[in-house]
Order: sequence, then C-alpha cells, then structure tokens
Amino acid sequence: MKLQQQATNCLSTLAHLDQIRMSPGERRMARAYLRQAELLADVLMRVEADLRHVLGFAWRGIGALGRRSKVPGVRPELN
Repeated sequence: MKLQQQATNCLSTLAHLDQIRMSPGERRMARAYLRQAELLADVLMRVEADLRHVLGFAWRGIGALGRRSKVPGVRPELN
C-alpha cells in the first residue's frame, strides 16, 4: 500500500473515533491502539512477503535437486 493510501486510511479511521462518545483519555488510548495495530499489520505483511520469498527459493532448490537425482522416484508395486 502506498504511503498516501496508508495516511488516508489512518486518518479516516481516526476521524471515526471523533464520532464515538468517549473521554479524552479513552480517545488517546484508542488512537495509540490503532497506531500499534497499524504497525503490527505492516510488520506482518513484510514478514509474510519475506517468508514467501524464502519458501519459494527453498522449493525451487528442492525441485532442482529432485530433477538432478539419479535415483528414480517412488513407484507403486505391481502385484
């Protein structure tokens, strides 16, 4: 997501907080929780992308080893 979209989404979410009846202390806590949730979501999205990259690399390596192997794959026995 682009930075401008993130800022717009965050502002619209924070703007909705102003419509909810709560004390100033509760509002500060809600804003802090929203910021933390946004940071956590960003971290999780980056970790997921990196994990996909690493796992894809591993699967390609395993596939290459399998194709180079001289040992035939498992075959069912015929009775």
